[in-house]
Amino acid sequence: MPWSLLQLPLALPVLALVLFRLGGLMLTAPIFASTLVPRRMRAALVLTLGAMMVPVLHRQAPTDLTWSAVVLGGVGEMMVGAIIGLAIATLLSGAEVAGVMVGQQAGIALSEVFDPTFAEQSTVVTQIYAIVLMLVFLVLGGHRAAVAAVLDTYEVIPMLSFRLEEPMVVLLLELLTAAFGLGVRLAGPVLITLFLTELAFAFLSRTLPQLNVLSVGFTVRVMLAVATAGITLALAGDVMAESLREGLATIRAAFGLDPARLRLTY
Repeated sequence: MPWSLLQLPLALPVLALVLFRLGGLMLTAPIFASTLVPRRMRAALVLTLGAMMVPVLHRQAPTDLTWSAVVLGGVGEMMVGAIIGLAIATLLSGAEVAGVMVGQQAGIALSEVFDPTFAEQSTVVTQIYAIVLMLVFLVLGGHRAAVAAVLDTYEVIPMLSFRLEEPMVVLLLELLTAAFGLGVRLAGPVLITLFLTELAFAFLSRTLPQLNVLSVGFTVRVMLAVATAGITLALAGDVMAESLREGLATIRAAFGLDPARLRLTY
């Protein structure tokens, strides 16, 4: 029977369950959960996607679906979106790892400012790394892939049937490892440059004792760190894109979705 407005009152519980699943993504996923995005815009996006999915999913819902079941099952539905959003946030934390390592070694970690994207204090270098990785994520279409992953979970996790399984827990551990590896790869050129700089100043301090290594060395370290970081970020687009692509494919595989259906634009 074709969908009609007469079925709308019966579809409200289904809409509520869809909103729970999408809402979990909006609460934890980068960009969607950012304080820079107005709450009304996020609410409008969730309502629009939910309304579009109800005609497709209303046959999947139990025939005796009640509001009490919706309230109790809403926690599990929200967990689906929240796990996907948290997994993406874990993957993107690789930029923070790189920024912290570079800031500590360059001696500029004390100059922290408020980061409105994550609503926390961080160094300027960390914010630069995070912004660049976020831009690569957007260029890839990662925000669309995140929403598509949540909607595709209805193929393997029908309404009110969520169970926390081992692959979902292992997923966070794998992405945490991948994020640390990405951070080391992004910070590696800067760390090597700073190490060679320290080695050069060690030789200079022996040959020129009158040289004030502390005052001169700090300025040189900061300049070399910023220059090397800029060159690294300019050339590391493919590295970041590949890491994000593998991470998004891992998320789909953990939920039993086909990674081959992942469509990215980069």
